[in-house]
Parts: sequence; structure tokens; C-alpha cells
Amino acid sequence: MTVIRAIAGWVAVAALLVLAAALFVHGMRSVADFNTPQTSGRATVGEPLPDAPLATLDGGHTSLAAYAGRPLWINFFETWCVPCKAEVPAIEARFAEHRSGGLMVLGVDEQETPAQVGLFEHRFGVTYPLAIDGGAAATAYQVQVIPVSVFVDPHGVIARIWIGEMQPAVMDEALAQILPAR
Repeated sequence: MTVIRAIAGWVAVAALLVLAAALFVHGMRSVADFNTPQTSGRATVGEPLPDAPLATLDGGHTSLAAYAGRPLWINFFETWCVPCKAEVPAIEARFAEHRSGGLMVLGVDEQETPAQVGLFEHRFGVTYPLAIDGGAAATAYQVQVIPVSVFVDPHGVIARIWIGEMQPAVMDEALAQILPAR
């Protein structure tokens, strides 16, 4: 009788472990789905890049559409954002590596001053263009959490949207979707 109870106890423990593992895997898939939505505001994977006006650091004007026509990585950030700062070295490294292949990276700051963004650019050694959104891009893309990255193919079609800090392997996967095959 005690042997049967012991076996039943171990079977119950094993069943709980299997259930816990299944719930963990399901939860991780939900996190991945959150990080890679199919839409973000008017931005939809498989659709053209929505345009929005931006300000340059020198006080000029530009737009998201001005950067289309080649592989484009738009990174929405703010200078105080810890995850934004954490991913800058990896973004910069990928820009340096793929720039000759046509990659354009555009950092879009959310409503800070040119002085703040300029200090960020200098501090982190950013060589890709930075622009400032006055709110139109954040509204169009429903940027509610930063950082947000949008990957656009050379035809101006959104290939991938990522919400939150990107790890290097995810960056490489997203870039493979928009860069020409080597």
C-alpha cells in the first residue's frame, strides 16, 4: 500500500512538472508574440511604411519616407531609457557592418530637445542619423513603450516590428529579412 502511494506521489509530481513546463513554453510564446506584433498603429507588417514628419538635430525637417528605398531600421528611443541605451552599441555595430550593403538606421527620439539628443549621440558614438519626433510618428506607430524597432525592406514595406530591447540574435534575424542575400 505504501509503495502504491509513493508511486502515485511521484506520478503526481511528474505530472505537475510537465504541466509547469507546458505553461512556461506557452507563456514564452506569448512574450514573443508581444515583442513581434503584426501591427503597431498604422504600421502593419506587409504594408507600406507610414510616413511622419521629423525634425533634424540642426533644426531642419525630414520625414520617415525620406529614408525609404533601401533597407531601413527605424529605432524609436529616448535618451533616458535604459534599454534604449543598452541596445545602441549592437545597433551601431550592425550599422557599421551593413552600411556598405545599403542599410540605413534611423534613430527617432521621442520629443526631447536637440541638445539632449546631441549629447546622447556624442556619448554613445552614434554614427547613424538621429531625428526627433514631435509626436506624429509616435501617434502613427502607437509608440507607447520604448524602444520600438521597425524593419522596412528596400521597397518600403514593413517586414518586422519589435517592441522592447532587442538582443543581437534578434537584430540579426530581423536584418536578414530586409537585407539582400550575400
